[in-house]
Amino acid sequence: MKTNLWKLLTAVVVLGMLAAGLAACGTPAPPPPPPPEEAPTATPPPPAPTPTPTEVPEPVTMRIGTTWIWEGPNVGTAVSNWALWRLIFDSVVETGALGTYVPGLAESWSGSEDATVWTFKIRDGVTFQDGTPCTAEDVAWSLNWMITVGNDSLSYMWWMFDEVVALDDTTLQITTSQPVSYMEYLMFWAFIVPRSVWGEIDNYDDMADFQELVAATASGPYKATEWVADEYLILDANEDYWGGKPAIDQIIFQQYATEDAMVQALLAGEIDFIDVVPATAVQTLEDAENVKVEIMEGIAVDELTINSYEGGTQPASLGDPVVRLAMEYAIDREQINEVAHLGYGTPATAMIAPALGDWHNSDIEAIPFDTIEGNRVLDDAGYVDSDGDGVREWTDGSPLHYRLMSDDAATSARMMEIIAAGLEEVGISTELIAVDYDSQLNQVFWLYDFDLNYWWWGMDIDPDFAMVIFKCDQIWYWNDSGYCNETFDELYVQESAEMDHDTRRGTVWDMQEMVFNDRPWITLIYRPTISAYRSDRFTGFNPEAKYLYGKWSVLQAEPVR
Repeated sequence: MKTNLWKLLTAVVVLGMLAAGLAACGTPAPPPPPPPEEAPTATPPPPAPTPTPTEVPEPVTMRIGTTWIWEGPNVGTAVSNWALWRLIFDSVVETGALGTYVPGLAESWSGSEDATVWTFKIRDGVTFQDGTPCTAEDVAWSLNWMITVGNDSLSYMWWMFDEVVALDDTTLQITTSQPVSYMEYLMFWAFIVPRSVWGEIDNYDDMADFQELVAATASGPYKATEWVADEYLILDANEDYWGGKPAIDQIIFQQYATEDAMVQALLAGEIDFIDVVPATAVQTLEDAENVKVEIMEGIAVDELTINSYEGGTQPASLGDPVVRLAMEYAIDREQINEVAHLGYGTPATAMIAPALGDWHNSDIEAIPFDTIEGNRVLDDAGYVDSDGDGVREWTDGSPLHYRLMSDDAATSARMMEIIAAGLEEVGISTELIAVDYDSQLNQVFWLYDFDLNYWWWGMDIDPDFAMVIFKCDQIWYWNDSGYCNETFDELYVQESAEMDHDTRRGTVWDMQEMVFNDRPWITLIYRPTISAYRSDRFTGFNPEAKYLYGKWSVLQAEPVR
């Protein structure tokens, strides 16, 4: 069984230490020698001026506060906090504003007419942080290694790759088994690792066991130089980065026990940046001097997973579409939004958020909070409360009683109370179960031992990932609900090969509607993305990516002089 599959709680936010610079002092020039005694009298030259010491500016350090940093320094076992990894690693293709792609290690790229042969022009002269070259051959080796040995939370993406080769030092060629409509997206996830670090490792278990800091060696703008688990991580600017040395010399991620402590540290000037600001702190931070808060439309979604796995431990009644529909009528999204996000979020319908533009199926009509209608659909289906205890029964006499699981955060507990109260109004009872995050991951992904589960997903810039989550072959991997529908899987193959944007979008819309109607998820809220930083210290972050902490935004940031 492979390593931990998913940690979606990706709030990476950072604190740290002060770095001091040294001023270099010049040495006065020696005085000229005295003239010989017989020398004719002359006016002696003035003494040489003492040179002014050269001023060396202090290194610029940005401190980011967070409640969790990463799983460890091995990108091969990473499953979350990809924004941090992107500061260390380069991808073949990078992203700019949300939904746009920009050159990364590849300066340019093109596909054949049938979109099965793709050619990438790799930058000349790039080196890894250990000084070894990063040529097209190294990129090809890395991709092949990642597919066969490396990260199993990423390698599924490249299932259609038949061949990855270097034609020369700057030309990468990828041949696929079918047309690929989203190659830029696939190359955005192609983190390139050096053969000098990984070349002797040829199996997953040995790869996963390698957790020394050198495992984070890459070619990106920052190099991991010091890490203490559950305390801090230090990244230093890569002096030899192909894109130029970043304006921020050092980034320090400081881990805090609570969000409140992190917010207080920003207010006190102990840190400079918080990537994920709790909604409860927004007003306080907006009222503070020298703090800038950015509230952006997000692509992440809160959702209630309904166990749909045929081998799961859920009651049979939970598989009835009528029960699922009644449950959705009983969920008060507006109240959840106010409690969890103070109204900054948006009640959700499809699993793809409106922030992703026309990929979002805007034709799907929201199911309103309406317990009267929820009761009606259950009445019509013959679900009755025969013993008067307030809970309806399934056809075999068992009650409509379900375990409702969430993480152990206070906000999650309040949300679960809202959901439980609504379900009670339609004759469905629940047992609230709050667990730590590792236990939640285990119960959902490895055991499918749950009935209903609340958490949230950070979606991606292409709709592909939102579709992958529901594929049959992703059970035990990304598929948290255990949902399996052969028609859905067939549509996935179609959309992944469709080169016409409008046609592909139509298929993606059909897939969203299918999931909406089958309800392996009940989507709750499109989460806002809220970040904050010290405006008296840094400027230039770009919100167009809907993510201030992304690589594209951070590399535009600079200190306030």
